[in-house]
Amino acid sequence: MSIPIPHRPSGVLLGDPAASVTIDVFVDIQCPHSRAIWPNLMAVMEHYKGQSVSLKTHLITLSNHRQAWDMSLGLFALAEGDSEKFYRFATFLYERQDTFYNGQFLHKTHEDLRNLVADYAVEHGKVDREAFIERMDSSDVYVQGRTPIRYAATRSVWATPTVFINNAGLVPVDHHSSLEDWQAAIDPLLK
Repeated sequence: MSIPIPHRPSGVLLGDPAASVTIDVFVDIQCPHSRAIWPNLMAVMEHYKGQSVSLKTHLITLSNHRQAWDMSLGLFALAEGDSEKFYRFATFLYERQDTFYNGQFLHKTHEDLRNLVADYAVEHGKVDREAFIERMDSSDVYVQGRTPIRYAATRSVWATPTVFINNAGLVPVDHHSSLEDWQAAIDPLLK
């Protein structure tokens, strides 16, 4: 079965769209390894700010992270296509990941989860709660949520975080890597 053409390509871009060094990362908002890589990704982008480096984040939902889908919808709903809002809210959510991890929701409902993401959107984004929930339920946000996992399948991505640099999958960085490790991988590509 072919994948329907989405309204926009997968991923949320940070940095130069025509960058000579592109980083694509597949993360799950509920994945502890994705949480571990996130601060270093933000440090990498801060370090290379103004240089020909871009980061494209593909937010996917792994099957064992049942809260990730709604948290992802909330992230897309709050960002409304604004990459800066996306990255700031993703950081905010990763910092609070323990509140929506599996154990925390063992005896909670889907409605509890939707209320939590709405609470976080109001706290972080100062948005209108009802309008935010309505946006979360929109078909546009649904497509934004489902497109990355379908794209991930075309790249044989099955775990998070998965990193590609300049479309190469065999990279020397992962969720354990420091900023210096990232620099060692990226600097030679910029010369």
